[in-house]
Amino acid sequence: MRSALLLSVLIVAGTADTRAQSTVGRVAGTIRDEAGKPVPGATITATNPEQALTLTATSDAKGRFGLLGLRRGIWVFAVAAPGYQKTSQAGEVQLGNQNPALNIKLVKSPAPQPGPLANLPAADIQTKIDAAEAAAASGDFATAITTYRELLSLVPGLTTGYLRVGALLEQKGDTAAALEAYRELVRLEPDNTRATAAIARLTRTP
Repeated sequence: MRSALLLSVLIVAGTADTRAQSTVGRVAGTIRDEAGKPVPGATITATNPEQALTLTATSDAKGRFGLLGLRRGIWVFAVAAPGYQKTSQAGEVQLGNQNPALNIKLVKSPAPQPGPLANLPAADIQTKIDAAEAAAASGDFATAITTYRELLSLVPGLTTGYLRVGALLEQKGDTAAALEAYRELVRLEPDNTRATAAIARLTRTP
């Protein structure tokens, strides 16, 4: 009798645990450097822009990490570690433990460079931004995009400019050009989660 009761308790507990796991997703992987060596102490931040959720994990001595509690949807995984360039990667998370391993390679940080806005006064930058936004507000997306592109040719490090160009191109219905704007920003700033999320959203298969 006691054995049967204990077995029932174990079955119920196992069933409850399985149900709990099936309501959330789990993603695990390894962080390595360019030589394939594990990177311990890396911070992995998972963000779901559509659900305003953020989870974090830290890689262990073997570079391994795990994230539990992710809901179904597109997540952006940003990785940062001292001495390495930040990077991010987007992927669709399913419920349960069947998500593929997320293995990320980090690249050593380059030597510091001069600030991206050093060659243009802040007042001139703001004037061009105001002109672009005024054109966008009036529905003249072509002029707004052209103004932002002129500004980016002078200040390539103005990352918000690429986001606005992408958003304006989306409003025009030019998805291909919007994707290229977001991808250009990711090439300049790999850890830009907004651009990475936009790329994932636009390339998601219905």
